[in-house]
Amino acid sequence: MQTVTMEDVAREAGVSRALVSLAYRDAYGVSVETREHILSVGKKLGYRPNRVAAQLAGKEQLTIGVFLQDLHNDLFADIHDGIREVTDAGGKHTVLAVGKIDGSKDVEALETLLENRVDIVIAAGLTLSDRALKKYLSRVKMVSVMRQVSGAISIVSDNYKGATEATEYLISLGHRGIAFMANPPSDGYLDRTAGYLATMETAGLEPLVVAGSYSRQETEVIARALLSDSKRPTAIFAHNDQAALGVLDAAFALGLEPGRDISVVGYDNTSLSKSPSSALTTVDVHAFELGRLAAEEALKQLAETEAELTTVTLEPTLVIRTSTGAPASA
Repeated sequence: MQTVTMEDVAREAGVSRALVSLAYRDAYGVSVETREHILSVGKKLGYRPNRVAAQLAGKEQLTIGVFLQDLHNDLFADIHDGIREVTDAGGKHTVLAVGKIDGSKDVEALETLLENRVDIVIAAGLTLSDRALKKYLSRVKMVSVMRQVSGAISIVSDNYKGATEATEYLISLGHRGIAFMANPPSDGYLDRTAGYLATMETAGLEPLVVAGSYSRQETEVIARALLSDSKRPTAIFAHNDQAALGVLDAAFALGLEPGRDISVVGYDNTSLSKSPSSALTTVDVHAFELGRLAAEEALKQLAETEAELTTVTLEPTLVIRTSTGAPASA
């Protein structure tokens, strides 16, 4: 059964979502007639309001800080959309700070959020070491997205499983020379590499881990060298979609057809991976849902002083498109 949202109530009642939120909070400024109309429509549709969000909506001093690693990567935009769906419905004020893909702005961004006196931080894509991150956990509550962090609520996708399924899929197509374009090594982001390595070992295949980058342009340079080798792999599995798009750029520049001359798999299922020009096989981490769950957990933390520090793990989904196929020699 599909969940009825605040937007559904607003559409049926012929009012704005903001007015629906105010009505369910019994906030000042909503007439008795309008409130009764909205509540009647909500009851008819079977809408169940988020009581935690409604409880917190009137506490203007409670603010949620949001850290995103990089807005050039649609993964973080999708996570942010999920966060906003919950915080907007709850009438919460958010402060946004954006880092940099190399991690050099993590500290600056977190300090900006703390200077704004946020009550909790939702952090997506922090690359700080566990040791450095621990210092911040003593200063502010945190919900970590895409990275499991001790001492914080963690909303993650099962990256080990996702990498395993992607590698197994390439093997099932007949590929034996499969390279993994790895992310720069940092605490908390090693499961995709581990899943690839374990799967290759189980299949009795020689792994090839190539030091990659979070940058599409830098990955293209690395991939050109790899694909120009006479003993190039028949498939490349990249640690995220941005890197996979860099591999595709290199393949096109060298006159190689993805899915025939070289198979390419990404990770995240961002909007660019879905475009007809890339048609990238990838692993969907369900970014919007990760953001939505992170915001809900943040609201619980603000409402309950003794709320449990939990880890929520979503199952990834392999999405098959035309960037992969059987090797030409198969």
